[in-house]
Amino acid sequence: MKRYLSSHLPMAIWYSLIVFVLNGITWPLSAQMLTWVWWVVGVVVGVMILFLDRLVYVYSYPNEQLSRTVIHHYAQKDYVNMLAVLDLRRNEQNKLTFRSALFMVVWVLLAFFALTSTAGLFGKGVVMGLMLHILIDAWRLQKIDSQRLNERLFWQIGRTVRMEEQLVLMYAVSALFVIFSFWVA
Repeated sequence: MKRYLSSHLPMAIWYSLIVFVLNGITWPLSAQMLTWVWWVVGVVVGVMILFLDRLVYVYSYPNEQLSRTVIHHYAQKDYVNMLAVLDLRRNEQNKLTFRSALFMVVWVLLAFFALTSTAGLFGKGVVMGLMLHILIDAWRLQKIDSQRLNERLFWQIGRTVRMEEQLVLMYAVSALFVIFSFWVA
């Protein structure tokens, strides 16, 4: 779990700082900047909440060995080891609902709604932090093992997607993410 926190928290904070700069927030601290604290908190929550997808997987596939191990730790109230097992054996979980191509499409609608209908920066931060985590993980996996990324993104579709199609989706969602990042304020 320490690895998860040490790799994902800096990602959320750097992204938050970049959006600060894009929106013209400058030093010294102003009253406007204090409202952006909710933005940072929202991005951190959005990035970290994606870990819950791993718990959903455990209950969606209870007969898998990893799921049985996690459920055993949970029954023993050994939450630290439960979270550690989920993090250490994360490569065994490919059918994660929030890390699929279909969820990326749903996210575009969700982000558009959040950015246009929500006045507070917390909700916008959660939505943007969620996709930040998904995109960082997806691009990292693209470099390491594009076939595994294909399985993770398109498992709900039921067909093998060509590399070109996979990249079109990744670039399209990344471009929308960047556009939405400019649109936060």
